[in-house]
Amino acid sequence: MQTQTDELIEQLQEKNKQYQQEYKDIFAQHVEGQSPKIAVLTCADSRVIPELIFNSSVGDLFVVRIAGNISIDETVIASLEYAVNHLNISHLIILGHTHCGAVKAAEETQGSESLLLKEIQDSFCLDESNHVNANLTRQHTLLPKRSKSIQDAIANGSLKLISAMYHLDDGHVEFL
Repeated sequence: MQTQTDELIEQLQEKNKQYQQEYKDIFAQHVEGQSPKIAVLTCADSRVIPELIFNSSVGDLFVVRIAGNISIDETVIASLEYAVNHLNISHLIILGHTHCGAVKAAEETQGSESLLLKEIQDSFCLDESNHVNANLTRQHTLLPKRSKSIQDAIANGSLKLISAMYHLDDGHVEFL
């Protein structure tokens, strides 16, 4: 008797075969390395997929995902620094989104020990009416303060830091 987990894995394997077929001509181009020009820090939400949102292909975007698109975790910052220092990206987009579950959890959970929820809650005072926007604004402000590499790249003009809001209701990205 096959379990639901086995069926899900089989579905993933089949989808992977389809992916291999669709992109077989692109793989050889990227074996030796990557050269995206844009990095995206975005939420881990399964509905927010930068490669689809921006109609991009393999190798076009360097994507870092974490619930709430926060830049407090040292591995998230180190990943973005890698993109800046070694991939020489020219643009770093912090992509928030409407109806964010991490922001909602932060709104509903007071006194939490969660680093993630506390980080998001610390932004609420910036915009009492729109906590998603407040979190995005705070992350945009804090990321260069938390990373000398990113701060230096912005200062010397080799990097543009941009905030954007993805609207789940219609797929529109609003660059702020």
